[in-house]
Amino acid sequence: MSSNMQAMKQMRPALVSLTQQQARKRCFKLYRNCIRSIPHLIQHYNLSYNMSDMRNRFRSNFVEFEEVREKNQLDRLAFIGETELFDAMSLLKTRSHVVNYFDTQPVNSKPASESEKLLNNFFE
Repeated sequence: MSSNMQAMKQMRPALVSLTQQQARKRCFKLYRNCIRSIPHLIQHYNLSYNMSDMRNRFRSNFVEFEEVREKNQLDRLAFIGETELFDAMSLLKTRSHVVNYFDTQPVNSKPASESEKLLNNFFE
């Protein structure tokens, strides 16, 4: 059985975690399933991205919320991520949805230089 089918079978209905440890494990499982789904997404949506670029995009989303520690928030984020991944793996999303996800860059909270600050203030 291919790894993308195994990833889909490992997805379970939304559960409420009893402890924060369970919620974290659920988030790690979601991350692994996202990484395992990359070849399937490339093949079925005819994407021209590198696997490493896609992996970095998934990672940036998880790093963005790494400071979240509350069990309920982790469950909510994991549910949203599982739903989005399930929709993409089941081909319920169109190619444009998937391309928009990988084309948008995560928002950096800190501008790198003074010139970027100036440009950000100018265009806001």
